[in-house]
Amino acid sequence: MVTVRTDWNPHTAALAKSLLDDYEIPCVLLHENANLLYPFAMPVRLLVGDDQADRAIQILNGNVERAAEIEVGEDIADTAIESATETANRNPWELLMLAFYLFVPAMFVLRTSYSDVIAGNSWTRYVVARARITHFLSWLAILLAVALVVAYFHVRRTSFKSRTAQ
Repeated sequence: MVTVRTDWNPHTAALAKSLLDDYEIPCVLLHENANLLYPFAMPVRLLVGDDQADRAIQILNGNVERAAEIEVGEDIADTAIESATETANRNPWELLMLAFYLFVPAMFVLRTSYSDVIAGNSWTRYVVARARITHFLSWLAILLAVALVVAYFHVRRTSFKSRTAQ
């Protein structure tokens, strides 16, 4: 299965699925219900079979004549799935979601303050050491979240450059 479209709006994704159903292209909406429960958790993905991907992309882009040529079998040698999927939405949103899920808990842990009272009790020293290690790991999580955001924009920029170069 190949993702041919990614939408944050489940209604738009349902319309695209309906359009592909009208052209008798078997397709599936992935994460449809998760998007309804948590609207900004993950987008709805429209998946089609590998052999129907280029035709589905052409139909969704409004190029019905080209889709008809693909269906009939003319110019199949000229059309490759790689060239057709370049027009698909290449948004690595997963990187941003991972960054969010690392950043938010780390910020809450860092906002928690522990007293630095070191008494002669070994239990108190253990608790303070554990708090310092937890803060250190929270800073590492924040650094990883920042690296994921930078990677997201790097991937977006390179995919945009490759689309404009063609």
